[in-house]
Amino acid sequence: MTRFKLLLIGSVLSLVIQAGAQTLQNPSFEQEGVGADQAESWERWGDWINRETEWTPVRDGSCMIGYHHWKIENSNSSGLYQDIENVTPGKEYTFKVYAMRDDPYNADECPPSSIELRLESTVDGQQVTVGSKVYKFNDISTTLSGTWTPLRVSAKPRNSTLRPVIIVEPCIEGKRGGTLKLDDAALISE
Repeated sequence: MTRFKLLLIGSVLSLVIQAGAQTLQNPSFEQEGVGADQAESWERWGDWINRETEWTPVRDGSCMIGYHHWKIENSNSSGLYQDIENVTPGKEYTFKVYAMRDDPYNADECPPSSIELRLESTVDGQQVTVGSKVYKFNDISTTLSGTWTPLRVSAKPRNSTLRPVIIVEPCIEGKRGGTLKLDDAALISE
């Protein structure tokens, strides 16, 4: 979040821009990881949550993360995360990522159940949730609208570690369809 401060120095009015520190590596998923379908600095689990270089529209750069819901064959979640080691305990941080959806092609197909943004701290070797916000698939703008929806969660870490996490849950029953697009993530101190 960018803050503006007006300062009066002598008879000169000065505008100072104060921006929160960006602490994520590869926030727009541009750098390739171990494979072309994985973003550098981001760990992932589950199926079909990939770095995409051909999908459009992108919000920033030329890549995004794409969730291929129609290819999911089990009931497990998919997601990605990044471990940050240099945060200030007790200071509020906001994790934000922009999302866009493609609806299922057929009426008998169900979209992803939910998208969760979570912030975790590592306490005694275990991940502890310090903030969570769950979004429904229909909360997100469609590709046809051309608008990206900002998803966000804020929390205060319990120590100097913070893990921003994106979790996508598939629909429970029925034939799956639709996609989720993610781009331009940020972790900003308030």
